[in-house]
Amino acid sequence: MRLTPGSRLGPYEVLSILGVGGMAEVYRARDTRLGREIALKVVNEALASDPELMRRFEQEARLAGSLNHPNLVAVYDVGLHDGAAYFITELLKGESLRQRLSRGPIPIQTAIDWGTQLAEGLAAAHARGIVHRDVKPDNVFITSDGHVKLLDFGIAKLAEGKRAEFSHGILEQTLTPAGGETQTGAIVGTPAYMAPEQIRGEQVDPRTDIFSLGAVLYEMLSGHRPFAGSSLIESGHAILHAEPPSLPEGVRPAVAQVVRRCLEKEPSHRLQCASDLAFALEVLRSDVVPPPKSLRKVHSFFRRPWWAVALVALLVAAIALNRLKSVQGPPALTVERVTFRTIAWPRTARFTPDGRVVFTERVAGTEEIFERNLAGQSIQPLGLQNMVLAAVSSTNELAVLLTSFPFDWESRRASLARVPGGGGTPQIVAEDVVSADWGPSGELAIVRRTRTGFVLEFPIGKTLFQTTRPGWIGNLRVSPRGDLLAFIHHPGGDYDGEAVILDLQGKKRQVSRHWYRAYGLAWSFRDQVWFSAGESLPTQIEAMPVSGPERTVYTALAPIAVQDIAPDGSVLLGQGFSGWDISFLGEGASTLHSLAWNDFSFSPRLSADGRLALFSARGTHRELVTLLRKTNGAPPQNLGEGIGRDLTPDGRSALLQSGGTLTIVPTRGATSVSPAILATGTGTRRSVALDWLELGSTRFLRNTSRAISVAQATADPGFRLYSIDLDSPAVNPLSEPGLDPQFLEISPNNNWAATVAWNDGQGGAAIHPLAGGKPFILSELGPDVAPAGWASDDEVWLARVVEADPSSFGLIRYDVRRRTTVEQRTVGTSGDSWIRTVNVTPNGKNVVFGQLRTEGHLYVVRGMPGAH
Repeated sequence: MRLTPGSRLGPYEVLSILGVGGMAEVYRARDTRLGREIALKVVNEALASDPELMRRFEQEARLAGSLNHPNLVAVYDVGLHDGAAYFITELLKGESLRQRLSRGPIPIQTAIDWGTQLAEGLAAAHARGIVHRDVKPDNVFITSDGHVKLLDFGIAKLAEGKRAEFSHGILEQTLTPAGGETQTGAIVGTPAYMAPEQIRGEQVDPRTDIFSLGAVLYEMLSGHRPFAGSSLIESGHAILHAEPPSLPEGVRPAVAQVVRRCLEKEPSHRLQCASDLAFALEVLRSDVVPPPKSLRKVHSFFRRPWWAVALVALLVAAIALNRLKSVQGPPALTVERVTFRTIAWPRTARFTPDGRVVFTERVAGTEEIFERNLAGQSIQPLGLQNMVLAAVSSTNELAVLLTSFPFDWESRRASLARVPGGGGTPQIVAEDVVSADWGPSGELAIVRRTRTGFVLEFPIGKTLFQTTRPGWIGNLRVSPRGDLLAFIHHPGGDYDGEAVILDLQGKKRQVSRHWYRAYGLAWSFRDQVWFSAGESLPTQIEAMPVSGPERTVYTALAPIAVQDIAPDGSVLLGQGFSGWDISFLGEGASTLHSLAWNDFSFSPRLSADGRLALFSARGTHRELVTLLRKTNGAPPQNLGEGIGRDLTPDGRSALLQSGGTLTIVPTRGATSVSPAILATGTGTRRSVALDWLELGSTRFLRNTSRAISVAQATADPGFRLYSIDLDSPAVNPLSEPGLDPQFLEISPNNNWAATVAWNDGQGGAAIHPLAGGKPFILSELGPDVAPAGWASDDEVWLARVVEADPSSFGLIRYDVRRRTTVEQRTVGTSGDSWIRTVNVTPNGKNVVFGQLRTEGHLYVVRGMPGAH
């Protein structure tokens, strides 16, 4: 069945043909649901009517789909189209090993590296009872970044007599020996790479694949096959009776001996498992360089039989020593970094049952799920975009949160879906979910956001715990036995809180002390809950048993987040930085630069010419101070404690707020003075106490002694506009409640105030006539815009910050009288961040904005006392 570009198979759109094989045609296609490119493999039309071939094709999909390993091709889906079977795999870019070998032998270091990866992939298949039986260069793919993938499980067979102990799902039809591919005596495989037992039609097992991989290793190192023959009979005779020629002189005897052990005629004489082969190759990976000519005579001495026996004995001893490590005493504390580039932090990460790490990373504004094989250096995307990892089950099934925006655990909610470990179509199981975890029997526990608060359900639909707003529940985890739950309760709505252990009747079994910061939680396999906490930042790991006192088990210098604990006691940690930054883009500049003075700088304001910036920051003792800084990067001037609310256009005066007090601070910050170092002015400071008001954004009214503030009085149901006389405590309300306290801009002629107004949960930019009259919301611009300054008396600057794309934001110049857009443009930011407040000079050529940056790395820590 030849497909043409543009044709569809269900949700898959064909883009182009990639190749035609003996059984199938392969196409490059696009999954229209997830927006990713995939490979589409469809059985040839001439073979679709053959039941046996169709069964083999379907078996390949089922077998490959049950495996999940970075060195095995990932299968996402399988189906039928017009009677022809097809399946969906990851789209690989690179070339087959056969294509690479056509250009000559592989460098020794590379050959050993590729052989190690193939052995690791086979070990994963063998662990599921699957023998490939057709390992050859044509079924090995080298990706463009140097990683190796084993393809084509079409003639794979479950090891005779082996039945795994867990539920197999789609593999169930192939579990018994009778359900295997061939009858005894049938020869299935590829000549020149078959093991002797395959040629004789005898029973195969994982050692059969080790022979075939040895043949592939031999060909990579020498450039030719180990057993010559132009026909099946000749190749079979050589495999059964001949020894392969010696490998080239440049191949060390130790490497050659490992290859020869793989090519032993008798299975009992070969290396017995693929994991041992992977370890042996890993030992040999370093110092594989050709010897100088002067040493080649020494090499001939090393090739004597007695030396080969001794070398193999040493290698076997090394393998045995490696295995003994797991039964010796607790190892020294070691730390291994999991991620190779900084990621948005903290993000959920989990161990898989076979020891890999799955985690969420934000790439170009999109949440995506990746996995890392700790035995190698590769990080693989799982093809799960616009998804955030929630949990990994004991059978490697993922629970994910479907989201099209950067996910914020305490305030966002999403659809919860189940996804097979190797990727696939999400199956939605619950809505409005912010956290979830698997129980040991495959049931899900969730935290669901409601209109009044957060609800913990286990199983889904049964409420065990709930909290009212602003409180929230995070980091939900089910105990290894499934009889307890643990989570962090944040009663105040911030990141302060305590860890809670709950039984299945909703009764609290244990509660930790209350911490200023608490984030990240996991169960150890000693019936303890470990979580991250701290009095300033979460720099400690606390252990809380089901019964007994809480204790500190680890202290770091930077913020950390406990992500997971493996059965062997390995601890998965996130460590990183989270702070508020201020970025400035000056007139004529093409790149941003930071004006922040520490890791917590916020609410920036610009002078009219863009040469001065006022902002707030955290001081040495966590107090808030106001700083005035030249935008060219000169050191800032400290104007005193409090939050900087506004700066006059000429920079001569600043407005500070400390509690309920507003203070006007004179400065020598006028740009006409241009001092080398700004100093506090000599004018008199004036203060107005307004303790009965909760003050938000506050701005000067030009050329007056008054200010406008978005504030909330004690009896008010929400924030509204107030007019404040800075020479006396006279205060007058100017609007109805329902305004966002972060945003306020006053027009130059004092005619208009621009805010963000809320109505039934929907927000948008609002314009208030200060002389009186009804305000109007700019609903035609959508809910994502907020005021950022005024270009003229009647034209307001608005910033559109779309949370789904934090790499840029839009600037809109809007005429409030004509109700029309005058200008639109885009400002690129400096990577992944959450943008909160934007301020623009009247000419629109200088922009400053505050943004929350979160970045860090994932680490695996082994040997931590008490984790196992």
